[in-house]
Amino acid sequence: MEFKIYLRVLLRKWWIIVPTFLLTFTATVYLTFTQTPVYEATATFLVVPSSIEAKTALTAFGLLSTRSEIASTYAEVAGSETIKNLAAAKLGLSPEIKKTLNAQSQLLPGTTVLKITAQGSEQRVVRDFTNQVGAETINLIKNRYEAFALEPLDQAKLPTSAIRPNKPLNLVLGGILGLVFGIGLAFLATYIQTPTEQVSGFGIIDEQTGVYNKRYFMQRLGEEMSRAKRNTYPLSLAVMNVDHMGVINSSSPQIRNEALRRVALLLKQYLREEDLMAHFSNGVFSFLLPDVSGVSAKETMEKLQTRIAWTPLELETSGVKLNLSGSAGVVAYKLDNTSQDELLSRATRALEEAEVAGYGKVVFSEDMAG
Repeated sequence: MEFKIYLRVLLRKWWIIVPTFLLTFTATVYLTFTQTPVYEATATFLVVPSSIEAKTALTAFGLLSTRSEIASTYAEVAGSETIKNLAAAKLGLSPEIKKTLNAQSQLLPGTTVLKITAQGSEQRVVRDFTNQVGAETINLIKNRYEAFALEPLDQAKLPTSAIRPNKPLNLVLGGILGLVFGIGLAFLATYIQTPTEQVSGFGIIDEQTGVYNKRYFMQRLGEEMSRAKRNTYPLSLAVMNVDHMGVINSSSPQIRNEALRRVALLLKQYLREEDLMAHFSNGVFSFLLPDVSGVSAKETMEKLQTRIAWTPLELETSGVKLNLSGSAGVVAYKLDNTSQDELLSRATRALEEAEVAGYGKVVFSEDMAG
């Protein structure tokens, strides 16, 4: 679907997008500023030999590897429920406040530095709890591991800002979410309101053939004429009647629709990606060929006519086999003030002359008499 089609839907449904955006953004603001903030404090500790004698004794066994193993053990101790309960009891914290606290310990990679981090909703409590967890860890291991001691490196400080919620990020995400919801609802409303035969392309797709319809073709024709005139490149228009004998129109609706769709698929195989094909009515197709001269466009239509004539359509649902032979008219845009209706009218007259001349004929408007 063209960008302009999307833009038209958005402009038409602004009354859905704006309230949805405002509602979502307002809800985000409310939830963000009413959410309980979460603060975080961190204290660090260093695992060191408890004495010079201990350091000397451990040298033969590998001081660094032994200290790393002990440090890992200390980290597990610091993160245990026992330490957390001791710290909470020492501070006299109520069970309700204790539930809001979360403490974790981590041994920094490649070091013997132990980091204890606590999170909670009250700044002072978080700071004191972090330091107390460290103190209780030191007390617990003091008499159990004589070779190494745990010494404070940096005490936890009073956190000045909450780590959650991230207000700027939440507001940005809320705004984006509001736009996405609004745009989604706008397209959903357009989808629901669009007639069934136009749903697949918001009114630009022909239901019988699956290619573009006349309304969209005329819109694109005007745009391509303006672009060709501005950039000075050739532009050609062709109109083809693939049902010159009326074979398709005399068939049942089921056969007619299948035949037209098969013809459309056949024609599209031999067009460039930038070419535009539309179904006008009763087996009449139009072609917009940018950057193609009138002579080249006539050759293209002759090739398409040959393909149609040499490709019998065997319809799967009915088993009917159709042999089609049509005619086409071609006109080249002369980069003048000709309107799109006038250009289409010239192509239609060329088609009428081709139909008079015989089946499978292609007439270029400049070759017409008079």
